[in-house]
Amino acid sequence: MASVSSAIPGEIRENPTETWPHDLSHEPTLKIGEFRERLLREFPKLELSKIRYYETIGLINSHRTASNHRLFSAADVERLRFVLQQQRDLYLPLDQIGELLRQLDAGEDIENVASGRMRLVSDNDIQRPQVGTRLSPAEVSDLTGVSLSDIEELVKIGVLKADSRGRFTSQAPEIVRFASMLQQAGFDARQVRSIAVSAHSHAVNVVQSVATDRAKRTSVAQERALTKTGEAATIISRLYRALLTENIEVELR
Repeated sequence: MASVSSAIPGEIRENPTETWPHDLSHEPTLKIGEFRERLLREFPKLELSKIRYYETIGLINSHRTASNHRLFSAADVERLRFVLQQQRDLYLPLDQIGELLRQLDAGEDIENVASGRMRLVSDNDIQRPQVGTRLSPAEVSDLTGVSLSDIEELVKIGVLKADSRGRFTSQAPEIVRFASMLQQAGFDARQVRSIAVSAHSHAVNVVQSVATDRAKRTSVAQERALTKTGEAATIISRLYRALLTENIEVELR
């Protein structure tokens, strides 16, 4: 079977049950708005532009009516749910998700990867705010158990940044949690701040790398920019972890 990335976007599949999931209906009955609605509860930030973008790169395929309107099936809903979960939960890049889908299409087992309707979430899992959420200092304190005074100190040294209303991004609980862990391990404010400064520098480089896409006004180009920056952030974080581990090993010799 051809790889997912080589599929023709929007092409009506002659043998739709060859694509995963095999045990769900592939009858195209959902308009794109209805298709999106099926996933909004789990992915409230899902936009139509993201659906169209994933179609252009072959991760999902719509069926087309005689008037060229997109239609999707229950199987297509599950397929997109799988893509979005792998991005959110495992931080996988799209090309790797495409390879997983190719294996699923071929009927191969994928170790440690299950579809959303088969996934069990532990009650002990950390509940993270939705991307785009703005949090008050008190809410960050409640989520992390870190005192308001310690959160104010992280703002003062430049590790945590508030907007004009004094609110923080959805990443604030993670930043506070890990910064506090470092301080408890003996790192001082200057050392913790140096990590924040480095992260800002890398963020500027990542954003500059998608300047061409950002300059375009099409929804697909904007979605491509978001995807590229997300994948670059994952690669940089993994590279940094490898470099850090290697340098620690060298210093300990």
